[in-house]
Amino acid sequence: MRDGGPGDVRQIDDVRALAALGNPDRVRLLDALAVGGPASTSALADALDLATGSISHHLKVLSEAGLVRPAAADDADRRVRRWELASRGTRWNPGQFRGQPAEEAAVVSAQGVYLARQFDQARAFLEQQEPPWDDAAYAGHFWLRLTPDELVELGRELNDLLLRWRRREVPDDGGEQRTTVLAIARAFPAEP
Repeated sequence: MRDGGPGDVRQIDDVRALAALGNPDRVRLLDALAVGGPASTSALADALDLATGSISHHLKVLSEAGLVRPAAADDADRRVRRWELASRGTRWNPGQFRGQPAEEAAVVSAQGVYLARQFDQARAFLEQQEPPWDDAAYAGHFWLRLTPDELVELGRELNDLLLRWRRREVPDDGGEQRTTVLAIARAFPAEP
């Protein structure tokens, strides 16, 4: 898939990748590459307000875990090494790591980092809502009664819907205001 850019979603079954995702700065780095596309270490350091050495270390860890890779050389300056996502998303099945304490800890850590990041992003939006985005933003809160198989089906349907929107060709409609949007969907057993 190298020629066409990163593929869609990588199924993670390697504890190294999960461990790499257990660091908030690495998740921010992956988000920056997802939104901005291939970038150099110095550009990522500027965007994330982190030291270049820290970014280099995080990129090395992410590269060894197969989550990022060197991007094709830019014709304008072949001396600058740029990085890109190896896939456009990741997913993992926590059940496949059950009974393996180190792997279970990595799953909990990675899920916790993503949940905290999503919460922080949502909180930041709520604190700075501006028209027209304040009325356009979506928030849903639904209680459902499902079997485990039905919850899996719901997750697939939500993924299909969001992937359809991510893959769509953005129309050239002459100046419509577009911005990067984070779409979060979570469904899990809970009590009111």
